[in-house]
Amino acid sequence: MAFHIPFNQRQSARHSRPIYIGFEAPLAPQAPRRKFNWWGFNGMWMSFASLLTAGFLSPIPLLVSLKGLRRPGKKMAAVGTLTSLAGMGLATAIVLGGIASHRHVEHERHAAHVNRTVKKHVAETKSLIAAATGEIAEYRDSNAGELPNDIDANMLVIKHVDPWGESLRFDAEIDHALVRSAGPDRTFDTSDDVIEKVDGKTERTSLLPVVKAE
Repeated sequence: MAFHIPFNQRQSARHSRPIYIGFEAPLAPQAPRRKFNWWGFNGMWMSFASLLTAGFLSPIPLLVSLKGLRRPGKKMAAVGTLTSLAGMGLATAIVLGGIASHRHVEHERHAAHVNRTVKKHVAETKSLIAAATGEIAEYRDSNAGELPNDIDANMLVIKHVDPWGESLRFDAEIDHALVRSAGPDRTFDTSDDVIEKVDGKTERTSLLPVVKAE
């Protein structure tokens, strides 16, 4: 306890440090020492290291950094969290880009296969039409240039089935006829029809204008 100060010395003692007897003067209170945030530190350096793997290992430092955010000293943990999220975004972009590239390659491969198949079928159809027109030409040659009527001609060509499963069709015009395949779309009178012309007289030849000799 402090010793007794005489009355005449009390005024000057107010400006001096008190003297304690029997024990040392108490130390000034110190702020508690902040613990080092090892979770945040490890999450930060691991997040930077995960970028070397294109972000595919970023989920691991993200979990560590989130653990560090629950402890004092959150700056390193925040950096680790943001870096890990950026790494995960990079990895996601790489995966999505790879999927899109794979789909594009598969689409091109399928389109090339379809084109090869169509070309092969068109070649087969042309041979089929040539056989059908050959039969019609034989009829024409044995009938003074007359082609068979629509019903008879279609009976000749209908037995020929193209690679797409459709029968051929005979179309008589005024001075010739057409043997037609519906083509890949299986629809007649469209741009992909496979057609061959057969010269000869048809039922419509009589529709030609008569030119009188002068």
